[in-house]
Amino acid sequence: MDELVSTAYNIGFTKAVFINGLKIECEPRLRAYCTPERCPNHGQNWVCPPGCGSIEDCADKAKRFQSGILLQSVTGLKPPVDDDVYKSLNRLHNMKLRKFTESIKNKYSEMLTLTTGGCTFCSPCKYPAPCAKPNVRMNSLSAYGIDVAKLCETAEVEYSFRPDMVYYTALVLVKISDEVESK
Repeated sequence: MDELVSTAYNIGFTKAVFINGLKIECEPRLRAYCTPERCPNHGQNWVCPPGCGSIEDCADKAKRFQSGILLQSVTGLKPPVDDDVYKSLNRLHNMKLRKFTESIKNKYSEMLTLTTGGCTFCSPCKYPAPCAKPNVRMNSLSAYGIDVAKLCETAEVEYSFRPDMVYYTALVLVKISDEVESK
């Protein structure tokens, strides 16, 4: 697992922590923020509701995994910051995440990539038409109802909402096969 962490740091993540024995909780109270009134992404892409499925669908996908690597891109900011800066930093985070998942995809029998704000690879997303890039699609931690602050606490990494820092967080869940575990 040290190799995973090293790979993440080499790609440029600020923090990388492998977590074994994960018990992912997909909380309906957090998913409740994913509504047209509260989020402009609702109904606009495949990684947000309703495109990503119900909270139960998301929980079923996530509970198949007990291991994963938490990745963070932390950037200092000089307020005030406009939305374009946040979008650019989110895209940069997701580009690193894509590079990371591409570099490890042959080592695991199954992976599920979850990130802050969801996928940013098609602009605009073709939803509700079929996803143009299902092999690189990154699901939204929020749409899965995952408490990112609690996840970061589990990994013992800082997570905060501050005007002078932005924390983009991702979780790559991996299925460790017997073959990988025995090496």
